[in-house]
Amino acid sequence: MKWVGWIGFFLVIVGLLVGGFFLLANFEGETFKFKEVEILDYDDFTINDLVEQDIICNDKGCKFKDKDVIFTISDVKDLGKQDILLEIEYEGEKFSNTFSVDVVDRSEPIISLSETSLILDADDKFDASSYILSVKDNYDELNIEDITIVDDVDLKKAGDYEVVYKIKDSSGNEGKTTLKVKVKDKKDVGSSNNEDKKPEKEKITLDYSISGLFSDSGTLLQGKTISLVNKDIELGWDNTLKFTSKIDASGKINYIISKKEITGNELTPIGGKGLPAIGGGSVKSLEETSFSYTFTDAGTYYVSIVVFDEDNNILIKKDFCLNLSISEELKDMKITTEDKGSYVVIDCSFIGGGDNKYYFVPVITDSNDPKASEEEIMVLENNEIRLYYTKGYYYEIAGMLVDEDEELVTMKTIKIEK
Repeated sequence: MKWVGWIGFFLVIVGLLVGGFFLLANFEGETFKFKEVEILDYDDFTINDLVEQDIICNDKGCKFKDKDVIFTISDVKDLGKQDILLEIEYEGEKFSNTFSVDVVDRSEPIISLSETSLILDADDKFDASSYILSVKDNYDELNIEDITIVDDVDLKKAGDYEVVYKIKDSSGNEGKTTLKVKVKDKKDVGSSNNEDKKPEKEKITLDYSISGLFSDSGTLLQGKTISLVNKDIELGWDNTLKFTSKIDASGKINYIISKKEITGNELTPIGGKGLPAIGGGSVKSLEETSFSYTFTDAGTYYVSIVVFDEDNNILIKKDFCLNLSISEELKDMKITTEDKGSYVVIDCSFIGGGDNKYYFVPVITDSNDPKASEEEIMVLENNEIRLYYTKGYYYEIAGMLVDEDEELVTMKTIKIEK
């Protein structure tokens, strides 16, 4: 095998980095004092629940005495007794502690409604369940069908009423929300004959199709309540979400993607204020519209397809909650090349691996170029791995991913010939 010196050089550097990392990791300091903790709330605790010092955190990071604090807390996926590891890096020192705690769930489920109050005429129809948008819990997966509705609205009697929606999670926490309903007196409703009444508009439908990151399709009817659909997805090579939609009447179809849950009060069509739509526009009847969006980071995203009328009222809304994650297991690796004329830039990309650190090491394994054994032919310049090739020759290259322990994780080969 040729170019052995190249991989040796890389592994020496990796070894120095890894050795320094573990040297620091084993250093014990006295700066941080850990609390005696027996109970923690699931998905609702911070580093300040675990240490005596007052650490100030915001969107830009955490600080103690105006110095950066970097920390990790091991994942808490279940309730019950378990060990939680806290690791802190502060001022070049490493601190760690394992807490034996009982993780409990004390957060109530959240029920979202499409309206908070209504005014009804005496001859209106009322279905309390049609105003439920979604139910969400920090631990359990709950369904809107499990919500208990206490409805004492009497459309025959004018007055103010409340509809109470309740649901309990597996820990006994009860979520509750209220819809206020006012029924108008018949004398407040102007009398009119059938000739004066405007004919009701026919309800429209939306045909939609989703592909790429996940697949879904269906037909939605105006006025039909659709619950929030949760999807857990591991990011892969194709992280693009592609929408195709069509309605049977004129209107505006908007595609909205946000890291904040999308509620009816915040939605506005393109050009309005509030939560912005990132795709769509006015369409004609039976005219197809499409949109695509590529996710680059893990996290929770809320996705909605929304149809507005000419007055910006919401007619149809389909919601998805996407929990995008990166697999802890390395799934696949690709080696890429870019020809710059006198040299080729060699790089790699991979999916999975979580937060693990990997190092890309390319090695020439075979070539008919007599210069292939020279160290100057493949070098690291400007943070790029460059192969200075000679036209008419070929170069077989093994690209290796190694971890912090200098162990080979995976390897792929390519052939470059110009």
